[in-house]
Amino acid sequence: MAGGRETESPFYEKAGRYLHAGIAENMVFPVHLHEEAEIIYCLEGSLQTTVANQVREVAEGECALIFPGQIHGYLTKERSRVLMLIFSPAAAGAYGRTLQKVCPENPFIQKERIPQDARIAFKRLCAPEARADGNLCAAWVAVLVASLLPHLSLRESAGPENMDLTWRLIQYIGEHFQEPLTLDGLARALHVNKYYLSHTFSRKLQMNFREYLNHIRLDYARRLIRGTDRPLTEIWAEAGFESQRSFNRVFREIEGMTPLGYRKMAQKEMP
Repeated sequence: MAGGRETESPFYEKAGRYLHAGIAENMVFPVHLHEEAEIIYCLEGSLQTTVANQVREVAEGECALIFPGQIHGYLTKERSRVLMLIFSPAAAGAYGRTLQKVCPENPFIQKERIPQDARIAFKRLCAPEARADGNLCAAWVAVLVASLLPHLSLRESAGPENMDLTWRLIQYIGEHFQEPLTLDGLARALHVNKYYLSHTFSRKLQMNFREYLNHIRLDYARRLIRGTDRPLTEIWAEAGFESQRSFNRVFREIEGMTPLGYRKMAQKEMP
């Protein structure tokens, strides 16, 4: 997710009490899904946010709640700075089962509808020391869930996007992106015509198969570069890139710098 500045990625994390809290700038990430819930709170600017089949510009002071298994994505057209919270239902305490059984009619909450307790929690979570303390961070997330849920109209979840093709292909790529993948192979695995699948990518995901796959692989690699000292040769191979040359090319296209330059930048930012 372009602009993200903290190490773990929710896209691949399966831990039972996983919790990620971070500040992301100018975030761009194609639609994807994961087993965790997600809250974004816009601190500056705005970003186009997709949740299921709803698309809205989330502006400063507004937030959105994404429930487990919901397709979602982000696009910053000019500038954005957001607080992002991603957490497993287990980390939500008493509200964990609710998050898994229902989904919101409208996942977006306008600035004037955000309750005072949630405002305080957002403010506290903007502080690096609060995000760095796992127990404190989890406590503030629980406050957020408890205070925001009553402001959403909830309905019983009909399942993972009714298992439509978009949901199935995003899920499949999320589970297999580290393996050699082709459009032909993906079409066979999903039992659909590859030309129809290609059309689904361009219509629903606004990019072709290869571009989408590169975004997912690069995000995984970027987190390893920032969060570990593993050699770049190990990282690009584990992320699923065919060669170091293709890895470097994609990295330059999306990040505007080399992987080594990105690592050096990340090291300078570390406290």
